[in-house]
Amino acid sequence: MKQKVWKVALGELLDVEGVVAEEVMSKDEVMLLPAGVSLSALRETQPDVVSLLLKHGVTHVKVKNVPAITAGEFRTALGSVTPAVTELNPLLTKIAIHQFGAIYENIEDRSLRERGIRTMLTIAARLPGEIRRTPQITLSLVGVEDRDRERSHIHSINVALLTGYIAQRLFPVLPAFVEACVLGGLFHDIGKAFFPHFSWRGAGGGLLPGDAKIFNCHPLLGESLMKDVGVRDVHVLGAVRSHHEKWEGAGVPDRLREEDIPMAARIVAVANRFENLTSSLLEEDPHRSDQAISTVIGLTSSDFDSRIVRGLLASIGLYPPGTVALLSDQRVGIVLETKERDLLCPRVLICADARGRRVSPFETLKIRKEGNVYIKEALDDFSRRRLEPYVPAAAG
Repeated sequence: MKQKVWKVALGELLDVEGVVAEEVMSKDEVMLLPAGVSLSALRETQPDVVSLLLKHGVTHVKVKNVPAITAGEFRTALGSVTPAVTELNPLLTKIAIHQFGAIYENIEDRSLRERGIRTMLTIAARLPGEIRRTPQITLSLVGVEDRDRERSHIHSINVALLTGYIAQRLFPVLPAFVEACVLGGLFHDIGKAFFPHFSWRGAGGGLLPGDAKIFNCHPLLGESLMKDVGVRDVHVLGAVRSHHEKWEGAGVPDRLREEDIPMAARIVAVANRFENLTSSLLEEDPHRSDQAISTVIGLTSSDFDSRIVRGLLASIGLYPPGTVALLSDQRVGIVLETKERDLLCPRVLICADARGRRVSPFETLKIRKEGNVYIKEALDDFSRRRLEPYVPAAAG
């Protein structure tokens, strides 16, 4: 059941199976069909959809096929998998996202913002312990939707989790350094709080023309904010200031090269790029986790320290947990976990048979080196989880 995207003529739209691959818009930018809507659902709820689309001059719709299980069903299934797959405490994540919102809202008030950052530092102290007990970190990353007002806050949390996970793998006997890396990842973009309405996304996902100077200021602003609240740890400050430096010396703000770049900053840089590639925060068409891994590997030596890239690869594997994979026997499964010494042999939750029919109940498979079954290719990515906003308890 290889995933593919193809154009379907309107006359055939209600005769095929799949989902709408991208939004269908009218000439005056009114949404006619949202991305992700099932064609079978359209047949039942909007039988006149073809006439509507023709009226607006639409002749074709991009459609893609999908696995026999949804991302939501996968999350539900995780709870019954044996042995269990541990996820990060979602309440801690929601509280951290909420607290970031308070900091951004009060960024112009020095007293309030510093109080907010200190509170966040207290919350952040729990993250390293949570990361240590969460072996499959990609399943604890939070998904970002365009409608989320907290997109930048979610991004910071995800970067902190990835940073801590890589640092823990590389420096397991240096817990203080791992904690500093987590803090550096958490606050790496705090300088952007001064530009709350600034758009960092251009037509190709990059900076808009003329915005580079503003962008290059945020690491320096972030470092100043951290110093203002009394942070003196050189690893934290180095991560915030230097996470946009590049291994070959073409980065900002100081054009540092290779070993001159603080180690914590090198780790945050890799985590930040991976998170950006897989998130809709900056990417119009986010990468799957396996695609992001390949892209990061390709930037080794130009942008990143190869040791850190190897640490990322060892941490989440070639097919990170949450990857929807087509197996060599044509069954479809979702990667549950991967081991550092066995990157090509993860544990997989089988959800569809060789003919694409849903398997019930789901079963787990441990791919083995000596076996005949292997991952043929990735189809989709269910790694990100959705979290409802944190609502503080009413006083009194």
